[in-house]
Amino acid sequence: MNYLSINEIDNLSEWVKEAIYLKKNPLKHQGLGKNKTIGLLFFNNSLRTRLSTQKAAMNLGMDPIVMNFGSEGWALEFEDGTVMDQGKSEHVKEAAQVISQFCDVIAIRAFASLTNKEKDLAEEVLTAFAKYATVPIINMESSVGHPLQALADAITMEEFKVPNRPKVVLSWAPHPKALPHAVANSFIEMMKKQDAEFVITHPKGYELNPDIVKDSIVEYNQEKAFKMQTLFIQRIGVHLTFTEKLFHKIKTG
Repeated sequence: MNYLSINEIDNLSEWVKEAIYLKKNPLKHQGLGKNKTIGLLFFNNSLRTRLSTQKAAMNLGMDPIVMNFGSEGWALEFEDGTVMDQGKSEHVKEAAQVISQFCDVIAIRAFASLTNKEKDLAEEVLTAFAKYATVPIINMESSVGHPLQALADAITMEEFKVPNRPKVVLSWAPHPKALPHAVANSFIEMMKKQDAEFVITHPKGYELNPDIVKDSIVEYNQEKAFKMQTLFIQRIGVHLTFTEKLFHKIKTG
């Protein structure tokens, strides 16, 4: 199985339950990844996602191989039918198959370019590896989503849940430079799987992807959106347990 989107989780509550157990017993399945290798491919920089994913793999007994494609690997071509005479050394079709020979799982981080919306929405890098690799692919943040982060948010909600049905607010604010929507997109998709009142708030003109927001409540008045809010989620360095859970799921079924 691949894990490219939070929507690929069949039963979020069961995943959360098992993840909390793994958090209390991080080395419980240390033999699961024995003699197995995970390839961590970074087309963009990372701190928490890299550390937590690598540590989770090690907790399962796996050996990590890390490649930073910005400075270490050959530049890859992703378009089919391209004549390879424009500076790209390898096509992803061959590269994905080669990496698959050395790795049992491949995890990829490739941000949106923010220069070509059509290509960003097509998830060019992630989609190509999922197509040509012969081993499971994990999304460590892509153009459109950050499913590991969304899983981390789900466990945080469970650990700090309130007695009554919570109200959760996603506040999306403008920034001096353009930023991708990956984290917000996956958070919205995760919240659709929760029994909670969910509200998105942002200034007019800063709408998120309507295909992801769909029928979620959007309130432009931030103060109004925050009224009766019962849960605040801080997204800092909590993917570790969920990454272990994900690897466990991949290796066992």
